[in-house]
Amino acid sequence: YGGLQTKVIDGQENTWSNIYGKKFFEVQDGVTETNHGILDYLVVTSDKWWNSLPKDVSKQLATILAEVTAARNAESTKVNNQNKENMIEAGGKVRTLTDAQRQEWIDAMKPVWKKFEGNIGADLMNAALKANK
Repeated sequence: YGGLQTKVIDGQENTWSNIYGKKFFEVQDGVTETNHGILDYLVVTSDKWWNSLPKDVSKQLATILAEVTAARNAESTKVNNQNKENMIEAGGKVRTLTDAQRQEWIDAMKPVWKKFEGNIGADLMNAALKANK
């Protein structure tokens, strides 16, 4: 907050919940909504632990985790969108990119994606790009 207020920091990248809750919108001239990321939560385990579970247990647990993850991600999206509206109602400004402006961001990132494609894998990169359309 202080860094934005004193112009030591030019900008920030956060969820709507953080932008509203930490009042960043009060000390910046607006927020550009790029939709460049995704806000999800996941459960991570080691293969060793997961594979040590009896098959019936891992199957049930996978079903439960899928249901709970979907519900929590939906709730998180709802809360985040509400905080965006709260920020706007409190006087915050949102700039939404046009399709052409968003394409400029995508085009600018293509060399970066290409640079890391060998490490990440083209299949995973393509899946991420497809999910963020």
